[in-house]
Amino acid sequence: MPTSPVIICTDPRLACRLRETLGAELGEDAILEEAAQCRHAPLCRWLKPSALGPSGQVQAVLCDAVATLERTRHAFRSRELGMLRRRLQQLLEELSAQPE
Repeated sequence: MPTSPVIICTDPRLACRLRETLGAELGEDAILEEAAQCRHAPLCRWLKPSALGPSGQVQAVLCDAVATLERTRHAFRSRELGMLRRRLQQLLEELSAQPE
């Protein structure tokens, strides 16, 4: 699963300037004022070095499965595996959007 850069800036004025300057390039949701605003925060080992809870473990395994299917999709060229990868990606997005 490709990742995009995320900038966390706790200074609201600087965050606003960063959005004006880099928002079109990175996307508006790539510049955050708090780490908790990031949809990947539950999985981020940098932000949360403590052990993952059950929900975080499920998301980490799903993320690994999706990444494996993405890396190997040209080797197998299976329509079923492609559909499985998309379903897992959708589930991972839904789980990431849910507040803990």
